[in-house]
Formats: sequence, structure tokens, C-alpha cells
Amino acid sequence: MLTLIPIYLFGKSYYELAKLHNRSAWGYAFLGAFIFLGAQFVLGFLFGLLILTTNIDLDIPDFALSLIAIVFGAACTYGIENLLKRKWERQPKADSIESDLLDQ
Repeated sequence: MLTLIPIYLFGKSYYELAKLHNRSAWGYAFLGAFIFLGAQFVLGFLFGLLILTTNIDLDIPDFALSLIAIVFGAACTYGIENLLKRKWERQPKADSIESDLLDQ
């Protein structure tokens, strides 16, 4: 239940970033949500793998585990968003440049 708010916020953040740089806004909104959920899945898989290989009993409360997963997912999503932002600022979309030239 806690993850619904970050999913919405990161989806909105990716949506606004894509709209700002003339990209497919809804596609990138879904990408932001899927990156967040995928990062949480990867963290859960790694925790499970750690528990199976080391035979230790992690006695972490569910709420703390949820917070750790949210922070990890947020960090991954924020990092990828910054990478996209830097890439798009260096290389603007070719369609927007060509459409400006055709209007002149």
C-alpha cells in the first residue's frame, strides 16, 4: 500500500520530463512506474538469494523491509531519470529540430 504514492510520483515525474523534451509522455510515465516496481522485485530477489545461500534468518519487520524496498526503488528510479535528463539535454530529439526547420 505504501508503494502507490511513489509509483504515482515517479510516473508523473517521468511524464513531465518526457513532455518537456518532446518524447512519448505516457510511455515514459509507465516506464518510471515499471522501473520502480522492477527495482523492488530485484531487491526482493537478492534478499531471497542471500537468505538461501547463507542460511541466516533475517528477522526484519515487514514495515522496515517495505521501507528499504521503497528507498531502493526510489534511488534506482531517480538515478535513471537523471541519466535520461542528461542524455536528452545533450541530444535533443531530431523531430523537434526538423519540424522547426520546415516551418521557416
